[in-house]
Amino acid sequence: MPAPPPHNVNCDAQRRRASRGRRILRTCWVSLVVIAFDVLVGTAWHETVGHGLTAVAFGARITHIDVAGFRCYPEFRWIGRPRSGHFGECGHSRIDDPCADGLIRLAGSLSTSVIAVIATILLCRGGFRGWTWVLMCALSMWWVDLFLYTIPSFGLRRYILWGPSYSEPYEAAVALGVPGPVFQVFVIVTSAFLTLAIARQIVPAIREMVFCHS
Repeated sequence: MPAPPPHNVNCDAQRRRASRGRRILRTCWVSLVVIAFDVLVGTAWHETVGHGLTAVAFGARITHIDVAGFRCYPEFRWIGRPRSGHFGECGHSRIDDPCADGLIRLAGSLSTSVIAVIATILLCRGGFRGWTWVLMCALSMWWVDLFLYTIPSFGLRRYILWGPSYSEPYEAAVALGVPGPVFQVFVIVTSAFLTLAIARQIVPAIREMVFCHS
């Protein structure tokens, strides 16, 4: 069989490079969508479902819910740029029970962690395609919330070099009687386990999408 003309080979190589470039751009775009989703929706879940519903369960009244510079409750309006490292806040009436107060403070990050565990299990079971797979990947990354909120308990800031130096879930767990080192080990171990489980699903998919498709 005769070899293809040189110009055909060059055209095929150019098409493959162009196709790979488009796939890389698409991967970057999807990654940005996932990050935006995790920050906005994750923060809203943390404040509303985690802190808010737990506070209501203990008889408190929600006074306000802020997410990414917007006041979402009791009315929706722009309230200004969020404080450094603070993307959300759920205000509620005073709770006199120290145990209830600790559970409310702890529930924010634990609520996102529960979603992350469920999403990771579903992701590992497979069966998702397209945007539903992307959604499961985004939800599985919510473990980062508890991890980042725990970092200040090691003497760092929430985002290593900037952000608050107060660890809300750590302080709440200690107030509830959990030894500080035990809570820290729990967060590190679960974060590492979820990272490995998620990477086993995401990395091969990205490699296949970017490098293996013709």
